[in-house]
Amino acid sequence: MNEDFPEYGEVVIGKISKVLDYGVFMDLIEYEGLQAFVHISNVSSSWIKNIRNFVKEGQVRAGKVTNVDRQKKQVDVSFTKVSSNQQRAKIEEYKQLKRTQKLIELLANDAKTDFDVAWQEVAEPLIEAHESLYNAFQQILIKGEDAAKAVPKKWVSPLMHMVEKNFEIPVKSVRGKIFLTMPSSVGVDGLKDALISGQKKGGKNIEIHYEGSGNYSVKATSVDYKSAEKILKNVGDEIISFAHKLGGKAEFTKVES
Repeated sequence: MNEDFPEYGEVVIGKISKVLDYGVFMDLIEYEGLQAFVHISNVSSSWIKNIRNFVKEGQVRAGKVTNVDRQKKQVDVSFTKVSSNQQRAKIEEYKQLKRTQKLIELLANDAKTDFDVAWQEVAEPLIEAHESLYNAFQQILIKGEDAAKAVPKKWVSPLMHMVEKNFEIPVKSVRGKIFLTMPSSVGVDGLKDALISGQKKGGKNIEIHYEGSGNYSVKATSVDYKSAEKILKNVGDEIISFAHKLGGKAEFTKVES
């Protein structure tokens, strides 16, 4: 854990330890021994009558650092200055880290060696090669031993076995809506062609369903929210571009979960 202080503007994650009428305290997970305070005005952008309807002790939340006083060891955080996507991504990143650390611990136990040894010989080379353990385990599932080249030979076989047995590629999904109309000169065929163009852009990662009155729901799936959102945006842009070329009208909106 980092025992330093977060930077102004950094998105941090913490577990709420105390809820008061005027705000909440939370223990910063990435900064051992450090607490942050969230004033009631920064808990929600909505009007708050009862703060406990918005936050609860033990809840894990992400927020943006708005003030750091190193002398007083005081950190102020705002939940309202992070989007729902940022908050979700930060919490997901933390869960991924905890899970992958647990798997390295399992690998060490199976090999009857210390966690620190397994971390140094397996985790650190994988992180250097793939940016994170989570990405490394995904690549090992997809590409096999080729994704574990950075690891000493003695670890490759037990690593492969551990990953295949205990790790699976999760599916994350995001949704959007498309409003689509075409001039009578191209009609239904133009509508179909625009949607097919979007479907091809997203491939097997996209689902499009008609909801009536020119409205279509769009669902994108991927291994993480960031890539799913990119797929969704690309599909929306493709349908809009295709529709405009045919003289049609298309509007895309992302649906917040």
